[in-house]
Amino acid sequence: MWRRRIPIAAIIAVIFALSTAYVAWALKDLPDPNSGLAAGDIIILDRNGQVIEDYSPAGHYHVNLTLDQMGKYAPAAVIAAEDRNFYHHGAIDLQATARAVWVDLTSGGLNQGGSTITQQLVKIQLLTPEKSLPRKVHEMVLAIGLEQRFSKDQILTMYLNRVYFGHGAYGIGAAARTYFNKDAKNLSPAQAAFLAGVIQAPSAYDPVLHYSNAKARQEYVLRGMVTTSAMSQSEAGTASAEDIQKELHIGVSARQSKAPHFVDFVLTQLESMFGSAAVQQGGLVVHTTLDLNLQALAQQAVAQGVRDLHYWANVNNGALLAADPKSGEVLAWVGSADYSNDAIGGQFDVVTAERQPGSSFKPYVYEAALRDHKITLATVLKDELTNFNGYTPHDFDNVSMGMIPARKALLFSRNIPAVQVAQMEGMNNVIDLAHQMGINSKLDPGLATAIGGSDVTLLEHVQGYQVFADQGQRVNLSWINSVDDSQGNVVYQRPGTDTKDVLTPAESYLITDVLRHYQYQWGFGWNRQMASKTGTSDNGHGQIPDSWVMAYNPDIVIGTWVGNTAPNGGGGHILAFGESVGSSLLRYFVNGLPNKMRDWYSTPTGITHGCGGSELFLVGTEHMCPSPSPTPSPSASPSTLPSVLPSPSILPSPSPLPSPQPSPT
Repeated sequence: MWRRRIPIAAIIAVIFALSTAYVAWALKDLPDPNSGLAAGDIIILDRNGQVIEDYSPAGHYHVNLTLDQMGKYAPAAVIAAEDRNFYHHGAIDLQATARAVWVDLTSGGLNQGGSTITQQLVKIQLLTPEKSLPRKVHEMVLAIGLEQRFSKDQILTMYLNRVYFGHGAYGIGAAARTYFNKDAKNLSPAQAAFLAGVIQAPSAYDPVLHYSNAKARQEYVLRGMVTTSAMSQSEAGTASAEDIQKELHIGVSARQSKAPHFVDFVLTQLESMFGSAAVQQGGLVVHTTLDLNLQALAQQAVAQGVRDLHYWANVNNGALLAADPKSGEVLAWVGSADYSNDAIGGQFDVVTAERQPGSSFKPYVYEAALRDHKITLATVLKDELTNFNGYTPHDFDNVSMGMIPARKALLFSRNIPAVQVAQMEGMNNVIDLAHQMGINSKLDPGLATAIGGSDVTLLEHVQGYQVFADQGQRVNLSWINSVDDSQGNVVYQRPGTDTKDVLTPAESYLITDVLRHYQYQWGFGWNRQMASKTGTSDNGHGQIPDSWVMAYNPDIVIGTWVGNTAPNGGGGHILAFGESVGSSLLRYFVNGLPNKMRDWYSTPTGITHGCGGSELFLVGTEHMCPSPSPTPSPSASPSTLPSVLPSPSILPSPSPLPSPQPSPT
């Protein structure tokens, strides 16, 4: 019996010795608690390997402090935010870990947190961003070794000096200076809680871009500070009422980036994929889908277009997003006319902001009705003042065009016929199709949504038009192809293209065939064939907050927006209709595209001619030609259309920015 136990004991001893040696070796790279700590680069590359931005510690700010120099509130706030039992458990919080393991097992992924501050320090300083069970075990072993070597105060000091707070600030000392222009020891409880809340996801909680998210996170931290007895409930109430937004003094850093809004978005995606600790640690190379040549063209087009529209139309900002409709890969991303311009809220990314799309939403309405055989392009619609069960839409010109075919109604962007089609189809069906095509924002089922009365983002609107551009097939937009760690190992590889047939090629072709005439109808002056649609919103008082143009061909799908913004995305009103954007900003971009992006669609199977050959129909609907036939369709040639027409219609909506809603009157 004794002889049998000797080998087992020896094996255990060897394992223990190796484990101890490994921990000692791994911890040798952890600096002294009072020394400065450096971060690794995150290099963002475009699709051709060109550097978009080197997210480098050389441009980051770091102030090394002792725990006493951090003041009373900052350490308490960080503990409340990240690890409320830090001083009462070991390196591992077994209860939190068990909860995280259960959530991961039941959800089928490694998503839940549960890491202590000690574990987070290990992630920041010693580990790669890989998410796996072996890595989690690795992290736990190192955390235990860390707590054997350093005291709790020393570990907290290292963490507070190392953790990233966004805007280039590493450590609480740098964060206090960067955000509030004061020493950490002088932070108010509200300011300390606000900064502590940012740690979890510095990009997602960036107060310049997402102040409401950051404020909500601060409230969570304040509640935690009450729970940990760092402050009383009344003190937390006072801190909550403090106007942090007015106290912020964040300057735009001298950032060298060729696509700053895109990089900001990519960083939020990295935080979601690997956790904020991995982004703080750095040492990543991110291969993106962006094309820097098209990005430069887009930035020039937005800047020049805004200049063109500034003096006469009060436009001070613009945005543009472009993607490959076949692969879904984002090619250009411009979130504002000038990232460094605080006067227009330049760091606020309009690509991801919800705005009213105006008439650019109408193709979803017509497509739903065409697909379900409720109408054809020849169906005669009524462009006359109509009360739709209490909702009476208007066009800006208050002119009636009488009875017109659906093709003409969409081409002339008339509001009343669009609402009539939405009523015939049913708004729930319209919304269902819009969601299938890529609109994720909540859409109100009221008829006003048919003419753009519900907010959408430019990002999801481009996703929706991508379906038209790829002949009915949805390919999810993407922006990251792969991520490498500092050793060149691939830690993320984008899965194969995820496609879904939302429409048949014939169904999508009908809308494309109408929208291909839009650029001629409204005089955009483009040098190639595109399908396009404008959108112009109205607050109900003849004032325009937003003007859009969506455009596509088989090679590229584009969305662009102009407006007048203040910090955090609010702003004034403009005079530019959508067609003004098409003939200025988007004209610069379209006309500068490579010559190879000139492909066009052939007529797919499932399309036939009817009404004496003058109109296109889905096979099986040609019998729906009205009798007698309406005025000849404008589809034969753009030159058959009247040369002078009113501007594209805009929707009535009385409530204030940023999200006006259409009025029922």
